Amino acid sequence: MDPGPDPETPVSISFIALLTWANIGAFIAFVPLLSLLVPLRAEVLAPADKVGLLSQVALWGAVAASLANMAVGWASDRTRHRWGRRRPWIAAGLAGLVLAYALIAVAASPGALIVGVVAFQVAFNMMFAPLTATLADRVPDRQKGRVSAFLGLAAPMGAVSGVLITAPGDGVLRMALLTGLVLTGVLPFLLAYREPVRPAPESTVASRGALSADFGFAWTSRFCLQIAASVVNAYMLYYLADYARYAERFPGSTVESGLARLIALSTVLIVAAGFLGGLASDRLNRRRAFILLAAALMAAGLSVFAIWPDWPGPLVGYALYGVGFGIYSTVDAALVAQVLPSRRDAARDLGVMNLTNTLPAVLAPLLALVALGPDRQGWPILMGAAALIAVLGGLTVLGVRRVR
Repeated sequence: MDPGPDPETPVSISFIALLTWANIGAFIAFVPLLSLLVPLRAEVLAPADKVGLLSQVALWGAVAASLANMAVGWASDRTRHRWGRRRPWIAAGLAGLVLAYALIAVAASPGALIVGVVAFQVAFNMMFAPLTATLADRVPDRQKGRVSAFLGLAAPMGAVSGVLITAPGDGVLRMALLTGLVLTGVLPFLLAYREPVRPAPESTVASRGALSADFGFAWTSRFCLQIAASVVNAYMLYYLADYARYAERFPGSTVESGLARLIALSTVLIVAAGFLGGLASDRLNRRRAFILLAAALMAAGLSVFAIWPDWPGPLVGYALYGVGFGIYSTVDAALVAQVLPSRRDAARDLGVMNLTNTLPAVLAPLLALVALGPDRQGWPILMGAAALIAVLGGLTVLGVRRVR
């Protein structure tokens, strides 16, 4: 598989398929781990203050992820290897993931869990930073929405993999299953992709300053929307347990299985909305309106979480949030790839953009600790604040000018 060195040459169906499969593997690597397995482990290791331990884990993991993503992005831009500049780092990160999973599986203390998650974040970002840069490296602007639509399958597929991960078994067995799923996703792309040793030439840009300003608005928009997403990703398990009282309403069901089923039921909506949003944004040559719509839907879902904990409130809220997140994740990826200030330094710039994923993971736990209060029961305040932040993120994207 070789899409060719010219970034304006359309990429092939096989390239899109393998890149999509690799991204699904990458999302499987972290979504069930951070939304299910790590919270469950935190509950075992610190039953008296699981939220406090989970917040510490998220904080230190986010710091490690931010530094690793930027460092590896910068290094991969400058790598000259017979495998190309991205594949060596993807391979090293994948190997590191396996070791990090082992550390988390056997963690016997809060400190060991923090160390394991930090190791995971370093390894994951060593793999994910160069993998993400492939969209900007290889896909022309006129295909970015279409390819992003396929890549948008990764987030819901990563989420629905939690159904498999919560199958009966101990932590070690679940981690082994997770490892197998990740390898199945990423290895085919790693082995098949033939990347040019030299990077593509810089594109001719009428105004580098205009692109930099657009990059700033896109960064701020994603930053706000990712804070809202981080609240959902990190705390929905505890929301269902402590505020929606899932186990009381559905005797015989565990909260983690309830969350997995809730995510699975919304997956069809997420996939359909993201796929159609990506294709439509290419056809209409518009990105901003779709992101604004996505932000409104995410905010609506979070508002439902705040005011309607009784069933089927969480289902309605998750459906609204999921459709919005599907549109947002697809169209925003295409928009960001179009406003990168430098094609030659795509991974470096995406490392800066990745701060919008990792800094919210730092701020969301702080927001949660303040909003939930000392008794950890302020769920309406937390979800309402996240909804307002999502609205702000949608409005900010209107500042982007060079992409409609």
